[in-house]
Amino acid sequence: MLSDFKLNKKSKIPYYYQVYNFLLNKIKDGKINEGYRLPNEILLCSMFNVSRTTIREALRELELNGYIERGRGQGTFILDNPVKSEALQKVSSIVDELKEKGIDTTTKILEQKRIDAGKELQIILGIDGSIKTLYINRLMISAGEPLYITRAYFPGDIFSSIGEKYLTDLSFTKIVEDHFNFEILHRKRILYPDIPDKETIDLLKMKGKKVIIYLQTFWTINHKGQERIIYFEEYFKGSKSRFVFES
Repeated sequence: MLSDFKLNKKSKIPYYYQVYNFLLNKIKDGKINEGYRLPNEILLCSMFNVSRTTIREALRELELNGYIERGRGQGTFILDNPVKSEALQKVSSIVDELKEKGIDTTTKILEQKRIDAGKELQIILGIDGSIKTLYINRLMISAGEPLYITRAYFPGDIFSSIGEKYLTDLSFTKIVEDHFNFEILHRKRILYPDIPDKETIDLLKMKGKKVIIYLQTFWTINHKGQERIIYFEEYFKGSKSRFVFES
C-alpha cells in the first residue's frame, strides 16, 4: 500500500512535503481508508528512506489539515472527513475581505525587483542559487492609516514580474489564482508576536509600545507537474490587529 513511494532527491520539493503529498494522494484516492492505522514513525522512516524529522513534519501537515488523528500510545489513524477551517484563508486575502465589507483601502507598491535569494530563502522556496526571486513589498492603507505590510517572494523562473495595476488593485490570492491561473494546493501559516525593525516601525507609523503581529504564509502551487512554493511575510500593527479563528 505504501511501498510504491519514490523519493526524488533531485526535486526542489522538500522531502517532508513529498511524503505528505504521497500520503495525501493515497487518502484522497481511497487507497488508505478511514480508520487505517499507519505504521509507527520508525517503520515509516525505513519505508520512505527518510529521517524521523521528515516523517514527523509530514504527519504534522496531515494532522493540521484534518486527515489524520494521532494519540500518544495509540497510533496514527486516518480520518474520514477532513476538518477544514476557513479562518486563516481570510488572513492572506484580507484585501478581498475589506472590499467585501465596503472598506476603502489603498495599496502602495514600495518595491518590486528580482533578487538573489539567500540560503534560508532558497530552502523555503525550494530553489538553488541560479534562480532569481521576484520580491514585492507593498503597504496597505485605510483612511490614511497604514494597516499592514506584505513582503512577497515568488520563484523567479515562474514569475518574472507582476504588473503594477494588478498589484495595486488585487489581492495576491486573486493575482495568483485569477491572473496567473494557478491553483493554490496548500496553505501553511505561522503567526506570532515580534519586535519590528526600524523600517517596519516607520512604514506602520508606530508609536509607544512597539509590537507587531508577524505572519508567515507558504503557498504551494503546481507548475508543469512540479509543486512550487510562494512565500509571504506580513506585518500587522499589534494595536490595530484582531484575528478570529473559527472551525
